[in-house]
Amino acid sequence: MLGITLFSQTNKNYIAVGYSSICCGTASSQPVIDFVKKFEKKLRLKPFEMWIEDGLGKEGEYTLYIGTDNLNADQLKSFWNGLKMTASNQKKQRSKKGDGYVNVDDKLTPNATLKSIKAKPRTRISSLKKYDYKEIN
Repeated sequence: MLGITLFSQTNKNYIAVGYSSICCGTASSQPVIDFVKKFEKKLRLKPFEMWIEDGLGKEGEYTLYIGTDNLNADQLKSFWNGLKMTASNQKKQRSKKGDGYVNVDDKLTPNATLKSIKAKPRTRISSLKKYDYKEIN
């Protein structure tokens, strides 16, 4: 119970960006992180709240959860479409023999889902923790 009380989220909803593997590891999160930083800078937004759920598979599979509460409806639509385009471009450029996939969920993930994941991890090695994307090049 202690972990749940220390787990504070400020956002009500998140966009989930999943990184999967087909044989040799996941795709890089750098294109998505670059897009997030550019979007934030362009619109002069406060930093996004971001979480990472790692340990979802043997080859490093993970999911990023990006908080959306600092966006109005138009910004949310633009941001979501930009993330989808970024993921689509990454899929087109991936090595057919190695790189994994990037998938952007079509539905927002509610705060309650993240709290549930934190309280009961999906796998015995997975965890959910705050992700500081600002420190990524």
